[in-house]
Parts: sequence; structure tokens; C-alpha cells
Amino acid sequence: MNKNPSFCHTKLFWLFLSFLTLSWGYAQNDKLKSLEIPKTPPLGYESILTAELNDALMPGAAYEVGFWIFGKQLQDESYSYPITVFPSNGGDISNEGISDIVESVQPSPKLEVNPPPNYATRGHFTFIVRPDKPYDYLTIALKNTDTKASPINFKKDIKVIGVFSKPLPNRAMEKVVPPKDAGTIIPDTPVKIAERTLIDSFERYSVSEKNVQLGLYDHRRIDNDIVTVYLNGKIAVEQVALKRKKQFFKLNLQPGENIITLHAENLGDVAPNTSAILIKTKTEEFMAVLESDLGQSSYFTLIYEK
Repeated sequence: MNKNPSFCHTKLFWLFLSFLTLSWGYAQNDKLKSLEIPKTPPLGYESILTAELNDALMPGAAYEVGFWIFGKQLQDESYSYPITVFPSNGGDISNEGISDIVESVQPSPKLEVNPPPNYATRGHFTFIVRPDKPYDYLTIALKNTDTKASPINFKKDIKVIGVFSKPLPNRAMEKVVPPKDAGTIIPDTPVKIAERTLIDSFERYSVSEKNVQLGLYDHRRIDNDIVTVYLNGKIAVEQVALKRKKQFFKLNLQPGENIITLHAENLGDVAPNTSAILIKTKTEEFMAVLESDLGQSSYFTLIYEK
């Protein structure tokens, strides 16, 4: 029997990915069809996956594009690559003007993978695409300008799943994309809660009601995750075991910004601890996906406007 912890972690990781891929195939209705061979990217990029859109991205509208990306964990080496999304048509992918039509919700999005026992890496990423012409395909790529050989095989060791694209409604309560300089924690937010470093997910939502419902459920698989939720630095929901079925709790918001933090009480069977958080009012519903581990807790901002 192999008792090597790294071997066990790696085996569990890839078994988890296989399960997760099947789960998304059945649960994600807006999941896009992936091409067998990704489109060739511009020089300095590595294509990971190309998805064929169900409906073309059209000029004059904005679209939310999201996906999960995972990298194989190495025994004693870290790696990091910036993530880019390329809209395209039947021809080649072009890098020209891409920054004018594609904007990341998370500042400086990167795939960052560290060796065991550190699991503090983001898995889910979201981009906003404002097309300048119709596009039929989306390619998720990693920027690779290293002159030395990469420690991973981009075709085999990187997995992208759950790709979706949906138009953003033209509503006042739509999710706010953070400004370019949004890299610091807001002044009223502590740097730590319960000895955990706080990480801004840069998810921001606006509501017009003081009393809202907060729903919790396990976003990936049921693996015994236990979480505590903080509202503005104080415990709002304590020691909840995440399940497939949503569990709802009442929150009373203060005027202006409210910070909702996910605190992982454990790592479950597969790290990190990932939870879907629903915010429901009488007329609105928003969802944020937060990831936390035993060293850091992620949070999002809920703005109550009277």
C-alpha cells in the first residue's frame, strides 16, 4: 500500500476532477460544447480549451463568461500563468485589441498552483466580454513567456470545465466590475478575521432591501465541508455543514457596503473549501462562489441602497 501523502493527494485530485466533470455535464444547462482540438493562440500563449458558443456574442451587448480551471499539483514546485479569454470566429485567434473587448472581474487573473500542503488557489474565474463584432468561439488560454521549459504539460495537466456564456441584462442592480485599481481591502474591512487573511473575491452586488436571505450549499461535491459566515466581521451563520440542498438564513444589512466572509472550519475531503452563496430578496437573486482554506478566507461585498 502506497502511504505517500503527495501520491494520495494527487490521486484524490484527479478522481475529484473526473467526478466534477461528470457533475457539470449534467447540472450546467448553459455549458458550452468544447472543440476536440483548441484553436491555435497568438505567440506567447498556450490554448487550453476552445468552446463553441450556443449563440454568437453580438456587438452592442455585454456577456459574462465563466469557467473552472485546475492545474496538476507538483511535488515540490509552484507555477503561475496569467489567464486570458479570446473570442474568435472561424479563422485564427487575434490578440489585437483584445483588452478593449475582454475584461476580467478578478484583477490580474492567474492559474496559481502550489505543492502540498498548500491548497490556496482560486479555481473559478469570470470575464466580461463586450464584442466589437459577432463571435462564435471562446478560447481559454494561459500566457507563457518563459524561456525555459515549463514544469507541466499544458495539454494534459491543465483542465477547464463548466464553461458558460450568458448576456448581462441592462439592469441597475447588475454585478459591478471593480475599477482597475481595486487591489486593496476597503478601509472598514479588517485584514484578518479569526486569524485568517482576508481575500477580496471582487464580487459586488447591490440590493434595495435591508433584510435578505443567505443561502448556502456545496458548489462542487458533497465532501463534508463545514463553514462559518461573517457579516461585517461578526458571526452571522456558525458551523454549517454544506449540503447539496440549499440552507437559508436571515441577514440584516447596514446601509452602504456589507462584507460577507466565508470562513472554512475544515477542508472537507478535497481542498479548498468552496461554497456557493445565494443572496435572495423579494425581487432579486444573486450568487457568489467563494473559496477558503485554513490560512485565508474570501469575501464579497453586498451594497444596501435605500
